[in-house]
Amino acid sequence: MKVYGALVLVQIIFGFHYLTTSVIVERIDAFEWTAIRILFAGILMGLIYGRRILNFPKGKEWYFLILLSLLGIVLNTALFTKGLEYTTPAHASLISCMIPVMTLLFAWFLGKEQMNIYKSFSILVAMSGALILFEIDNLDLRSELFLGDILIFINFSCFGLFLVLSKSMIEHHSPLGLTVLVMCIGSVLLFPISSYSIFTDYELWLRQPWWLWFAAFYSIFFATVVTYSLNYYAMGYVESSKVALFIYLQPVVAGSLSVFLGKDEITLRLIVSSSLILFGLLLSTIETNSGSKLSQ
Repeated sequence: MKVYGALVLVQIIFGFHYLTTSVIVERIDAFEWTAIRILFAGILMGLIYGRRILNFPKGKEWYFLILLSLLGIVLNTALFTKGLEYTTPAHASLISCMIPVMTLLFAWFLGKEQMNIYKSFSILVAMSGALILFEIDNLDLRSELFLGDILIFINFSCFGLFLVLSKSMIEHHSPLGLTVLVMCIGSVLLFPISSYSIFTDYELWLRQPWWLWFAAFYSIFFATVVTYSLNYYAMGYVESSKVALFIYLQPVVAGSLSVFLGKDEITLRLIVSSSLILFGLLLSTIETNSGSKLSQ
């Protein structure tokens, strides 16, 4: 029960994170906040979990780790933060459920996983749900909501590709060790932006209310350090696939909070799109005999 309680707590923390991030980007530049968040998260993760790195990178291995950091840390967090400047927490959390579908698509495209008829159909169904959420029937490229949704979608697509590419590195460095490495590399890559913001815009930070400082602390400590710790604690007792299933609680938490605070409203479009995306996810979990699989 402690393990499943930890996993539920992770999704509650992430659910609140959509709201705290949307609050922060109302007052702080999204890219500057991303750089600051990754800087301090990288420092904390390095101090706490640096010893969990099984093998320190050598030679050309650094280039691949930089690529992973760009996908899983830099682009992932920057587009997430910028996207929430335009879209709503409910939309963003619902799009997060596309991560398993996009991961499956990248894994198949790169020849790392085979596709069966259910998985193929799952991609079409989930994508249909995403297009409905993007208001493809009433497309307005100038709409801030559309722009935010697209940025969030690209953000989670980058993370899906990161998951596929990082699989070969997990055993070499350990899951938590690899996370520390890519987080620290991301801190270095974003250091010019974070240092600029800290040293030139410090007066802007000093003028912020206490609740924005709390939101920033929440994002760095709880939504990064604590969640990674709890996730890897749970992975020591249950399969990673079960850990991943708990991501489907995020739209419930984030959406409920967003509706309660008046940032979102429940619409027919939201209900239809969420139903299609979740049904697509269900289809992607169905396995068939090897004879029905589609090869690349």
